[in-house]
Amino acid sequence: MSDTPVWIGTSWKMNKTIDEARDYADRLTASPIPPGVRAFVLPPHTALRAVRDRLPADSPILLGAQNAHWASEGAGTGEISMRMIKDAGAVLVEMGHSERREHFGETDATVTLKARAALDHGLQPLICVGEPASVRAAGRAKAFVTAQVRAAIATVAPDEMHGVLVAYEPVWAIGVGGRAATPEEVTPVMRAVAEELGDHASGAGRAALLYGGGVDTDNASGLLCESHTDGLFVGRAGWSAAGLRQLIEIAATHEATPRR
Repeated sequence: MSDTPVWIGTSWKMNKTIDEARDYADRLTASPIPPGVRAFVLPPHTALRAVRDRLPADSPILLGAQNAHWASEGAGTGEISMRMIKDAGAVLVEMGHSERREHFGETDATVTLKARAALDHGLQPLICVGEPASVRAAGRAKAFVTAQVRAAIATVAPDEMHGVLVAYEPVWAIGVGGRAATPEEVTPVMRAVAEELGDHASGAGRAALLYGGGVDTDNASGLLCESHTDGLFVGRAGWSAAGLRQLIEIAATHEATPRR
């Protein structure tokens, strides 16, 4: 059995009521998570506590939040702090997603602040990076994405890198209008990101590197075969518990295969 887990997780985005979240959690935990798979779910803030209370005390499924502010408290109308999501049961926190960068003013600078704040509060940052179609077309994907990564981990000490997750999500592959990327398109950027993360890490271990963007049961296995991929960060394909379970089972078949 490999010492490196295969990560499989999903963000629900702006979906699911509290009752729907409870039902999802019950269905997801109805059977065990296979050994070697690290599963996580990111509900909306309103459902964090409900999902936490539905997960067994010894559950291997990790609970995360889709966003949090870097300040511990203050006059941030409409914001949620790292301290608050931790109190609600989160152990992971997503940051830097392309939707938040485009629509809510998230920048490399604020992602840097959030990554530092997450670690300071004992949370695992899940840092999203990815290039828009125009950057990909110009042949600058690797430079663009590695710059995002470099900024995000600028204040992360080398011996803290083992507690970081990075998800490469090409913007052109996300959402209803997105085009699923091929392994051949993914590999050069994943390799560049892995090298960037490895250069910053210490002997304590490097960050886990996930791929996200147009992931479903048809392409998950091929994407997991990519040699720098430690797991998948899933959108719509994981919005039902049955869908996420299918992806978890696919991941379990890759658990024993070294990925680099």
